[in-house]
Amino acid sequence: MHTNHVDRQIEAYLDHQLSAEERRQVELHLKQCPACAQRLIDARGLERELGPVLKAALGQPTLPPHLRYTVRQAIQPTPRRSFLSWATPLKVLNALGSVAVVALLAFGALVVIRGQIPGLSSMFITTRQTLAPVTGGGTSEATPVPPTVTAPAEPESESPAAARHSAQDVLPKSAIQQPASGNAPAAGRSAQPAPPALSPQPAAPTPVALPGGTIAYPLFNGQMYQIHLINPDGTNLRTAPMLGVSEPALHPAKNDFALAVRSWNDPDGPRSLVTTDILAERPQSITHFWEDAQPDWSPKENRLIFASQRESDRRWRLYSAWGDGSLEVNLRREGQSPTFAPDGFRFVYQGCDETGNRCGLWRTDIEHSEQQTELILENPLARSPDWSPVSEEIVYMANPNGDWDLYLANSDGSGAHRLTRGLANDGLPVWSPDGQWIAFVSDREGAWGVWILHPKSGQMRRVVAFEQGTLTPPVRAPYTEHGERHWWDEQISWGK
Repeated sequence: MHTNHVDRQIEAYLDHQLSAEERRQVELHLKQCPACAQRLIDARGLERELGPVLKAALGQPTLPPHLRYTVRQAIQPTPRRSFLSWATPLKVLNALGSVAVVALLAFGALVVIRGQIPGLSSMFITTRQTLAPVTGGGTSEATPVPPTVTAPAEPESESPAAARHSAQDVLPKSAIQQPASGNAPAAGRSAQPAPPALSPQPAAPTPVALPGGTIAYPLFNGQMYQIHLINPDGTNLRTAPMLGVSEPALHPAKNDFALAVRSWNDPDGPRSLVTTDILAERPQSITHFWEDAQPDWSPKENRLIFASQRESDRRWRLYSAWGDGSLEVNLRREGQSPTFAPDGFRFVYQGCDETGNRCGLWRTDIEHSEQQTELILENPLARSPDWSPVSEEIVYMANPNGDWDLYLANSDGSGAHRLTRGLANDGLPVWSPDGQWIAFVSDREGAWGVWILHPKSGQMRRVVAFEQGTLTPPVRAPYTEHGERHWWDEQISWGK
């Protein structure tokens, strides 16, 4: 069986660079692929053999992945032994160049003192500490995985191949076939001292407490849009008592204008932006154009910022209005998907410069939006930004490799990095009111739903699956009057 497909995952597995879910997937794969399991055993044995030499020569605790791969390719035909033969170092010289010269000088001293330093030959046996004890049959049982998924952050500049790396196509951990007896020497090998007892397996990370508040999301039920409300722990699912509305925006504070929505006028209300209390007892139209969309509340006052295609050229432009509809202001700036900063004054939006170039995320403020704007992230694929309610961080979605993922950046555009990755589509991110979690929609696990992610710990869980509805409406009026409507044209919200 061709095993080149496991080389990269084995390197990440040995270096403890995989998440808990990825390691579990690796282990499941290794149970079904004996050749892959043997490749991992060979790689681990090579690390144990070369590790002491490299440490003695270079003070290096483990062999770098790229060198380990090169060395393994050079000496792979050589049978694995409990110590290096003279033929092996000669091949190592070809792979490591001048580094191997230093390592070879240290090898002689290592052979002399090896028997006098207990545990030296098993210096790198600690890679097995995360595995369960070996059973009598010689197979390590998979360690139970907590019901959370780790989503490691990736650099913005990672390669397309790495970006599409997911729990479905990696080899993630404890399904490694081990020798039947760790103390009995194999045929043709000299007996070696038994390795020291393994240290206790580290405890699983403590799950982060779930946040509070309410998540609002829209679904098209086959006839019209409706807004659904749910707690972050998946309880108390209910439907807002309004029909034909989507693009919800929950106010950061509980007040008379708890919810802003886009009304499609099929069948309820005027075709415009509408604010209302959570029970929809006092709905009020605050704009007068059906193209008005994407509302976001100021965290400091009852002011909304929104985007609209109301002009005859149908270009997206930015506006603000009070929650009671008393005043509307043209911000004289093209853009869409605006999001307020914690100060309720600055905001970030998706747009381009006056010539239609340098597209990405821009920053300005309510009073100077016409004259003073700053491009903070030049990326035409970045959209749906949401500014943290407590910090200078912005989460957004982008599609650099054919599927949408979440990204996080500082409010000046620095430090941009990936939060999710894989073949699934993740998008429409919004912060929790405490700024610790992010809610988003995703089609991971084969079905669309709402998920939440804790960026600092990587913990992730699904809140609800979309069982009776979709984010995308049918191809008909009024949803397609200015072009086809996609799921990424929607928005979700998280309020108190």
